[in-house]
Amino acid sequence: MCVHDRQIYVESDPGGVRPDLAKALTHQIGGLCGAAAPGVIVLSTGLYAGDVGFVVEVHETAPALDPVWDDVMEVSYRPASERTRLVQGDAEAAWDLGLARTDYRVRYCARGMDEGRELSTRGAGEPQADSYLLQFWPAPPRPDEVIRHTSRMAGDLHMYARATARTPEQLAEAGRLTRQVFQRAAEEPAEQAAEGRRLHHEEWEWGGRLPSERLRRARESNVLGLLRFDGDLVHALDVVGPEVQRAVALLAARRACEAAGLTDVPWVARALSELAEGHPLPAPFDNPARMRETLRSDPRVPDTSVLGAIPPQRPPYVPPPSADTTNKAFVTVHPAATPQTRGLISQPHFALPAVLAAAKPAPLAAALDAVWHALNTYGEHYPGLLDEIRSVCAERAMSVDAALRTRTTPPRPVDVTAVAPQLTPLARTATRLHPRPGSPTPYESSVGGPLLWPADEPWPHCEGPHKWDGLNAIHSPEDVRQQRRIQAAVANRPGGEPPRTQYTPAERAIAERIQTGRPWPEGPIPLLPVAQLYVRDVPMLCPPEQAEADLLQVLWCPFDHLAHPETALFWRSAATVTDILDTPPEPPAIQFPGYLPEPCLLAPEQITEYPNIMELGKGLQQQLEDWRRWQEVGAVLGSSDTPYPLDSSDRPYSKDFYNEFYTGRLSVAPGWKVGGWTRWDLTDPRPRLCPSCGTEMDPLLTIASEEWDSNYPDWIPYEDRARSLSSTTHPEPHNPTMLGLAGGYGLQLHVCPVSPDHPHIELIQ
Repeated sequence: MCVHDRQIYVESDPGGVRPDLAKALTHQIGGLCGAAAPGVIVLSTGLYAGDVGFVVEVHETAPALDPVWDDVMEVSYRPASERTRLVQGDAEAAWDLGLARTDYRVRYCARGMDEGRELSTRGAGEPQADSYLLQFWPAPPRPDEVIRHTSRMAGDLHMYARATARTPEQLAEAGRLTRQVFQRAAEEPAEQAAEGRRLHHEEWEWGGRLPSERLRRARESNVLGLLRFDGDLVHALDVVGPEVQRAVALLAARRACEAAGLTDVPWVARALSELAEGHPLPAPFDNPARMRETLRSDPRVPDTSVLGAIPPQRPPYVPPPSADTTNKAFVTVHPAATPQTRGLISQPHFALPAVLAAAKPAPLAAALDAVWHALNTYGEHYPGLLDEIRSVCAERAMSVDAALRTRTTPPRPVDVTAVAPQLTPLARTATRLHPRPGSPTPYESSVGGPLLWPADEPWPHCEGPHKWDGLNAIHSPEDVRQQRRIQAAVANRPGGEPPRTQYTPAERAIAERIQTGRPWPEGPIPLLPVAQLYVRDVPMLCPPEQAEADLLQVLWCPFDHLAHPETALFWRSAATVTDILDTPPEPPAIQFPGYLPEPCLLAPEQITEYPNIMELGKGLQQQLEDWRRWQEVGAVLGSSDTPYPLDSSDRPYSKDFYNEFYTGRLSVAPGWKVGGWTRWDLTDPRPRLCPSCGTEMDPLLTIASEEWDSNYPDWIPYEDRARSLSSTTHPEPHNPTMLGLAGGYGLQLHVCPVSPDHPHIELIQ
């Protein structure tokens, strides 16, 4: 946003007179923003003239205050009309804020005001000095308040405002509030440092990474003991899911009993059998005291023992360096421990608790505790047990992953070629890619994954221009990834509605920091990977005149060029790439979070498509509109198949229904796909001609914002049916890539069939 005379305005009275700063600050104790005049707020900046960073947010309730802001002030405000706008100082540009005509609390946050004042005027290409955040939320009126005061510039403005105070009481209140602000500012760094130290120790305690909420809730189990032996295994058990956790718990219980020589004891063997069947444990396991007595008194129980297990040494905890530069002494915290010695332990006494643990109702706790007791049963030989548990986790996870990556589109409800045989020669094969969240490698087809990019080949950049709208906050790719991780944690957390009540303090601090946005980037922008497709997975990809190419790589600039990102296509032979670029550059910022694809693996599936009805000749359209043809082929359609009501005339459905039925359910598939027919959702069909030779271009790749439309659920793969209908997971099943293009449409890339060197075209539909 461009400022003039160090001022920006909020105005809601088109015919009103804009007040000067003195009138706007009348009787206020703070001078960062003035709201004394009805319907107007005067916002002060450090920069005298030029562009500053500026973000406006409207909230339902008071947002948390981000500690990154140097100066913060709040005022009360009520629009004087139905239209409220943010106006540049010279009135060259204005933005509608969409505020209701009610009372609001307004928070104005500033950063870098002194730097902006020193720069005075910012020219093109000069770095940004100061930035601002303006927040609105409904609240009853109350006096203005200085929340935080750091810069000299803000201090001068506050002194100027307080000069308008008229009574000793007002001056005393101004002084009290100023002292309160400075006291709070002094306390905040200490609180932030304490939270940082807590998280730092928790990360060390949990083996070098912060635990999930599931693991935190599992503290009542023996998870902390197991962490001392194998932290990686603990985190692996957390993510493999309930099915694998149950399998691990059962395996650990059985291995413990085998190591203790108990599998031939009848009442133990019966318990293991019932456990495997998912049944309640039989006597004496239903009473722990009786179980211990039976163990003691049964002569069939062998007297086996082993040297106890001793965990490997771990580095002592080293606290993070203190921010106090006057004291540079560092303290290493050695956990209190007695000398580790091995004594003989009775294996049966550790094995039976593993059976009890495996029967716990919570799968994660069952796995953690069963492995813990089995580990102690193995004693000094525990590494072999943990190796087997890790192998099971990996194998089961791979089998589950393979099953999850299989996708099958249900058959179409009607054979449309029986209704209109002339459609038969118009059938085309398309490959639905079915992206699903995963961790792809450069050697796999993927969306948003790492590319097989040669280390000696320059990474492509976009030269621009890149233009900011001045309102939407700008984020880095890592900001977006952090935001998504927090959203996923909240969405998958029990009781995650409303989500904001389920943030941990650390998550809330990260989310609030991200809200402030990043500076608008200058210069060339590194492109982002969008898709990588191997011909072995999508055979129709072979480009003309490039028989050796077996890999298509699609990248884009994550900023609007017209109304969507601009794409770049690269064909290459995978066999020629021997040295891969490990860390390609990332753009410092992206325009919208929906322009960063989430890494996804693919489950390619070939289907048959037919043209959109608007691309058919008049005769074919009339055939598809004739309900008798549908009746002749035995099409049985219920009222739930259509949004249109049954026709009250002699026709069971209107012709509009058959147009919609064919277009939505029988012709072109939704979602990510290669080949097939062009989808027309936004406009009527228009020619797609090669800019170089005028040849009609072919659909290559559809980059979709959604995998299906809820109005046509029969496009949903069988494997996604349950989750698609009732899901609170993140990301949602219908948008695994988390892309959002042009309000939910797709970007279709078309290529020239004559030469791959001719430029491709992009179509939003």
